[in-house]
Amino acid sequence: MYMTVLSLADARASLSRIVKSASTTHERFEVTRNGRRVAVLLGADDYDALLETIDILSNPREIELIYEGITDFNTDNVSSPRKFVRLSLLECDFLHESNP
Repeated sequence: MYMTVLSLADARASLSRIVKSASTTHERFEVTRNGRRVAVLLGADDYDALLETIDILSNPREIELIYEGITDFNTDNVSSPRKFVRLSLLECDFLHESNP
């Protein structure tokens, strides 16, 4: 993953520009002070995606479901969206008929 490295002084002088770039192009910026990395700037959408990924990867059940989905896909054990919608509509009809 590529990150643009900026000194703290350069980041401060260009903050508006780098925030816009991070937000619109998903570019990431590494900010240094005295040559040492001290902060990372990334767009809010990228940050949210990162948090969501961490949340998913920290949940063993979600990982298990992901592997099951990959296995199903690789073995052609999948349904078409049309079949899913048809089954969902049938289920709705059944529920509607059984609850007058």
